[in-house]
Amino acid sequence: MIELLITCFPLLLRMAYLRLRKREITVYSVHRAVFVWMMLFFALVFTIEYFHPDSHNALVPFRIVPVVAERGGTVTEIAVVAGQQVKPGDLLFTVDDSREAAALASAEAAVAEAQSQIALAKSQVQEAQADVLRAQANQAEAKLTMTNLEKLRDEDSPAYAEDKYLRAKDRYDAQTAEVSAAQYKVQSLQLQVDQVLPAELTAAQAKVAQAQVEEDLTRITSNVAGRIDQLTLNVGDRAAQVALNPAMVIVPDVSEEHPLEIVGGFSQVNRAVLHPGMPAEVACQTNINSGMKNSVFPARVVRIQDSIATGQVGPAGTLLQPSQRPGSGDLVVHLRLTHPEHQAMLVEGSRCLVQAYTTKISGPLEGTFMGEIIQAWSLEKALIMRMKVWGMLFVGTGLGGEG
Repeated sequence: MIELLITCFPLLLRMAYLRLRKREITVYSVHRAVFVWMMLFFALVFTIEYFHPDSHNALVPFRIVPVVAERGGTVTEIAVVAGQQVKPGDLLFTVDDSREAAALASAEAAVAEAQSQIALAKSQVQEAQADVLRAQANQAEAKLTMTNLEKLRDEDSPAYAEDKYLRAKDRYDAQTAEVSAAQYKVQSLQLQVDQVLPAELTAAQAKVAQAQVEEDLTRITSNVAGRIDQLTLNVGDRAAQVALNPAMVIVPDVSEEHPLEIVGGFSQVNRAVLHPGMPAEVACQTNINSGMKNSVFPARVVRIQDSIATGQVGPAGTLLQPSQRPGSGDLVVHLRLTHPEHQAMLVEGSRCLVQAYTTKISGPLEGTFMGEIIQAWSLEKALIMRMKVWGMLFVGTGLGGEG
């Protein structure tokens, strides 16, 4: 309406001229003025819509984390309710763990057995070392007896007897062999204590750790902080292991590092005007109210998607046919609210209206009067946006048939 009033001056001038000349005002006499008026009107509307683009296809996207069981089984306990806030590590639900508990108990028993074997082997090492000392004492005694007989033989003593000497020598050789056997036994038992049994203990402990992991998989915990939603699980149900059929979903909390963004779909021709840092305003349906309080939020463009979604292709058995692609595709623009305190007012998943404003003209129009006019016209676009918000309010209340 404002554009029509501003561009109607050719018609007004033509009518004033005809009045001054006292000529009849007819459609034919003003048709050129009307044509010029319409051309100016369309040129002005085109310029404004081009430099101040808007989008009705915007929303506040959010992600969800599907919760499924790592191992199948019958649900034995549900530790949360829908709408509950959870933190990382909080228990969500458990499944039957009788098989895993039995495996864990068996593995722990194997560890205890390996530890007792090590303790037994250590005591056997001490016994074997004592046997070595006894054998060495017997060997020394036998050697002393044999040495005394050798002295008697060397002195040609009548007390020397050959048979006694041979028996002493045989006894010494037997004791020497017994010492070697006892020392070998000590070495064998020490090897068991130092290497074999510790390796068996490590293997048994690894089985305990593995069994504990299997046991922990029966206790499903939260990996993120968020809100439980879409809880469809009951005690006695079979826990699903497929993300397409989750037991529940978690809506992660919004953090300061990753605040909510508004994603709008603009026409592809707006790519030449839109740019990161561009000011904009956002009005989401969940924030619209009759008092217009906290209904329109200032925002900034933070990122523009470099590709158009409708052009994506994947491995298939047919060649790409652009004419078969539905629609031309949107230019996806990511916006973030200017004031952080407004973040809490956004409702995740809400549909929104986005109006972007060109406040700095570049190129041939930079610094010109026409460029200043285009920038100032953002006030009119802001007014029109608020009129659209009122229209969204009427439609949302059912006056437009939506209900």
